[in-house]
Amino acid sequence: ENIFPIIKKFLYSDHEIFLRELVSNAVDATQKITMLGQKGEYKNDLGDTQITVAIDKDQKTLTISDAGIGMTEEEVEKYINQIAFSSAEEFVEKFKDLDDKKSIIGHFGLGFYSAFMVANEVEIITQSFKDAPAVKWKCEGTTNFEMETTEKDRRGTDIVLHINDDSSEFLEEHRIKELLTKYCKYMPVEIKFGEDVINNPNPLWLKQPTDITE
Repeated sequence: ENIFPIIKKFLYSDHEIFLRELVSNAVDATQKITMLGQKGEYKNDLGDTQITVAIDKDQKTLTISDAGIGMTEEEVEKYINQIAFSSAEEFVEKFKDLDDKKSIIGHFGLGFYSAFMVANEVEIITQSFKDAPAVKWKCEGTTNFEMETTEKDRRGTDIVLHINDDSSEFLEEHRIKELLTKYCKYMPVEIKFGEDVINNPNPLWLKQPTDITE
């Protein structure tokens, strides 16, 4: 019960970082499936590995979708429920008397839970690259959650944020584009928002000098 008030209260000044955290998770999941493909441990076609960010103003949702490794029901239980909550307890204990609580959320496995700074409900719909049923997880920012098997037409994970009234700015296209440009411009997987790919996964400094024009 201590976890969510602390996330919302002490990290509120940094609430825009939720998008960076969720997109970073999507990039990580995408790089993992790509690596498994390169090693021959994933033998199916990788397909389109582009990450998409989408707004639905009518439903008041912001969705981050990837075609990464996905999660099984056991992995959702482990990585979303157990590890994140135990990290949060460590966070609560270690930083309860600290004045400066900025920029530490990512160090405690709490990146995903930053979503609750701007959403009153979060859904995960995920399909593992393994032969396992897809899973839907839903939580309203309390210690209770729902989890069930579901249908999903492709590998990967959708994170659906039901944006709260105080955070309606994150349903505005210009605001999301601004944040994606600020935090995700050079992430190494293509990120699509609307009609545009907003990042450059192959920036100049990663290229060989012989491949660069004057």
